[in-house]
Amino acid sequence: MKSPIDVIVIGGGAAGMIAAVTASEQGKHVFLLEKSDRPGRKILASGNGRCNLMNSGSLKYFGDVEFAERVLQNCTRQDIESFFFRYGLILREEDENRIYPATGQAASVVAVLKNAMKLRHVQAVLNCRVMSVDYNNHCFHVKTERNEIFESGQLIIACGGAVQPKLGGSTDGYTLFEKLGHAIISPFPALVPLNTDHKSISGLSGLRIRCCVRIMKDQHTIHAENGEVLFTDYGVSGICIMQCARFATQPEMYLEMDFLMNTFPDKAKLRNEIERRKQLFSECSPLWLMNGILPEKLTYAVLKQAGLPLRGETAGDTEERLLDHIIETASHYRLNIMNSRGFDYAQVTAGGADCRQFNPASMRSMIIPELYAAGEVLNVDGDCGGFNLMFAFASGMIAGRNV
Repeated sequence: MKSPIDVIVIGGGAAGMIAAVTASEQGKHVFLLEKSDRPGRKILASGNGRCNLMNSGSLKYFGDVEFAERVLQNCTRQDIESFFFRYGLILREEDENRIYPATGQAASVVAVLKNAMKLRHVQAVLNCRVMSVDYNNHCFHVKTERNEIFESGQLIIACGGAVQPKLGGSTDGYTLFEKLGHAIISPFPALVPLNTDHKSISGLSGLRIRCCVRIMKDQHTIHAENGEVLFTDYGVSGICIMQCARFATQPEMYLEMDFLMNTFPDKAKLRNEIERRKQLFSECSPLWLMNGILPEKLTYAVLKQAGLPLRGETAGDTEERLLDHIIETASHYRLNIMNSRGFDYAQVTAGGADCRQFNPASMRSMIIPELYAAGEVLNVDGDCGGFNLMFAFASGMIAGRNV
């Protein structure tokens, strides 16, 4: 099928839709090819359906950090906010510099992007998976699963990463870029819960607690985060766990949790408190040494890991050395990491198309000048808090401006 198409955008996610609208604002005739039956599915699922689409705080990116920062210099938060205001979406800022639609609904973001595409006469072709892209004579030949051929002089690949395949995540973008001569940094799941050994989480499923979490290797801290941890049947989740997960990439890494950071940063005071409890509750269960400081389920787990048998002993029977073990364990509770929950449960893909082969001022390929990239398909990923959508929107806008 031959059409007078100026620009083809592959991918109907955050980066693809905003790139298509921005390109059409330059007077381009734009086709957007989306493999699912509706665009913006990942946006709808983001932020528990509320869509944390930006962050006004310090940038928190991984992968090619310098590239991400330069992209956000070339397309600022104000630029993104102006785009959404132009098409009718009002934003508001909440705790931790997180920016949401004023409606509190991710559906509003998708509706505005779809309406903008309609207003700008972007032609969206749905249920249209791209199988291959050939480039010759300054023209891209895009072949779909239905054996359709779309041709254009410029191409924006914005088909996302490999996470959440049920919402459209795939490795398609990496395959297309490789075929066109680009290098791919091996993708892996980031912002993902962790599977741990079952012994250390036994009986804790459903418990939430604020603590300091450290990724450890050979007794050295690789990365640390503070926040709420959720214990599950398989391991641990929560924002601080997911932000640590991208660093848990080597064998024999483990998690340490400090449950005392908020209540007893001074361990000497805690030791005195436990001595007081040993006397006061001498005829009670050893659980009373920590109950009220930690939840009862967690107290049991800590005492077991500290080496207390808990077979009918009393608090008064507890040896002095075990009191020190309790404090040490509550400050360094250990969970052995088995692996992450994988691409199915991750929020973003780390790795992707090598950013060194793209210009952050234009998102243009340094190998094929008519080729552009935007969004999660690139080797950039951010922390929770709106950073990933913000990069997707910024890179998509830059690509759309420069086609």
